[in-house]
Amino acid sequence: MDIEGMARGRGGRFVAAVALAAVAAAALAACSTDAADQKVIDRLFKMDVLAVPPGATVMSRTSSKGGGNSAIRNASSVTLVYATTQTPAEVGNRFHAGFDPTWHFKDNGAVDLGGWRASGGPGPDPDAEPDTVADVTARRVMSADKAPAGTQSVVTVSVSATRPA
Repeated sequence: MDIEGMARGRGGRFVAAVALAAVAAAALAACSTDAADQKVIDRLFKMDVLAVPPGATVMSRTSSKGGGNSAIRNASSVTLVYATTQTPAEVGNRFHAGFDPTWHFKDNGAVDLGGWRASGGPGPDPDAEPDTVADVTARRVMSADKAPAGTQSVVTVSVSATRPA
């Protein structure tokens, strides 16, 4: 009987079992972070800043899970794109009038000529929605946009947040 060969065989099975256990543990951890990321996305979709204004047409809604692990938490995000008959400046005025008390939007000059952009975080209690930010861009409609007649702006609202630790 080849005892040395049997030992090598058992050792190989032990290494395989340890590797399988590590893969299973990683898969379980990924499931829990995946579920936590989905909770963040569900919360983001309900935020008032993502409400489509009356008369606007939704062009797309997307979400992205942050991923990572228990130590590294990447931000999950939700993005809404809609077409509106408002000009970019009117979109900016509407966002400031409607959301400044709760989002504290600050205008950002890094935008195409004739457009409007702002970023903000929820408040007045910063702990109410921790690690949550929004970015809003309104640009003039382009011929390549599949927007309804009368559209003056295409608005993109992106909200992101990291899952709780």
